[in-house]
Amino acid sequence: MRILLRSMLALLSSAAILLVGHGLQLTLVPLYAVSLAWAPALIGYIGSSYFAGFVLGCLTVPRLVARVGHIRVFTVLIALTTASMLMIGLVDNLALWLVARCLTGWALAGIYMVIESWLNERTSAEHRGRILSVYIIITLLAICVGQLLVGFELGYQGLFMLAAALLVLGIVPIGLTSSSEPKPIPAVRFSFRRIFAVSQVAMVGAFLGGLVTGGFWALGPVVANANDLSAGQVGIFMAVTILGGTALQFPVGRLSDLIDRRYVITGLAGFGVLASIGAILLNGINPWFIYITMFAFGGLTFPLYSLCLAHANDNTDLSMMEVGSGVLMMNSFGSILGPLLVSILIGYTHHALFIVSAIVLSLLAAWTLYRIKFHDVARDHYEPFVAMRNTTQEIVEVGLEEESKPLA
Repeated sequence: MRILLRSMLALLSSAAILLVGHGLQLTLVPLYAVSLAWAPALIGYIGSSYFAGFVLGCLTVPRLVARVGHIRVFTVLIALTTASMLMIGLVDNLALWLVARCLTGWALAGIYMVIESWLNERTSAEHRGRILSVYIIITLLAICVGQLLVGFELGYQGLFMLAAALLVLGIVPIGLTSSSEPKPIPAVRFSFRRIFAVSQVAMVGAFLGGLVTGGFWALGPVVANANDLSAGQVGIFMAVTILGGTALQFPVGRLSDLIDRRYVITGLAGFGVLASIGAILLNGINPWFIYITMFAFGGLTFPLYSLCLAHANDNTDLSMMEVGSGVLMMNSFGSILGPLLVSILIGYTHHALFIVSAIVLSLLAAWTLYRIKFHDVARDHYEPFVAMRNTTQEIVEVGLEEESKPLA
């Protein structure tokens, strides 16, 4: 295991460095928009533009990699992300920001694909689960560190330059590696109808979960700022939420291996409603209260994607690649819509994120309970839970075949 990790040190180092920069810009962009006195609705459009670009990246980047190779695509994507970030820091024009954020989302989807396909290629089946866990921990911790950098007293332009520098430095380890490039990334192929037929809970849950997490990623800094948190405290607000999601992924997953995963999804959604209500009630009392609440909020909402993916695969003999692509797309569509809903409501109340989350999670709990009552699951294709980030379809392929199996 140590030898394997050492052989992938360059790959994991590149991921860690560039994701610190990515984590910084995730919070920096909405905070800068707030400093420019832009309306919350406009900031919501900017967040949705990022996730729209992410969906396009998942659909188009595999063909680009097949044509010119992983390292060239990786370098180009880093360059485009850096240029987009610097342009946002230089020009306060909404149309340009929308294009830049869409391009950033497209590029980040491709960056994740390159790293994760390389990870898959270099890892043996025996060690893939543990390597995947290491990768997830590294990426989430790197994004957390990026959130905390928001508190540095560099000014917005200085912080944009810092984020850009980190992204560019992320090229160095992977650019100097002597390892051979992996095989081309398989293109996304799936049918919403077929996947929805085998697991309605998974598809609806992925969509509703995306509504919540998409609203958090796009407008969490705006919500924290509206609740009188300083720039440094906004970074902590975001970081503790991510840490909560990281800490609870594995215990929640292990629980879902023992019982019907739908009960776990229902429980997370129900307690997520309580966490959202708690965030509304505790806001403004003491920053530590909201930090604790956001830790719970992240822990209860971030694992929903992995659980929905695992539940969908329990109930079908479709390939995990096809199922994972469909669940990812549903989650991404929810992530596009979430910022729009939160941005509309935030004009009326600074509790918008938590109100939307409480309503959406209530719907998820009710829908899942309905399905539990009227539809039994056999888990004929059960596999132990694997924590996954909703990044690209490539990560769901780790250790599995690319080609779809025939329907039973």
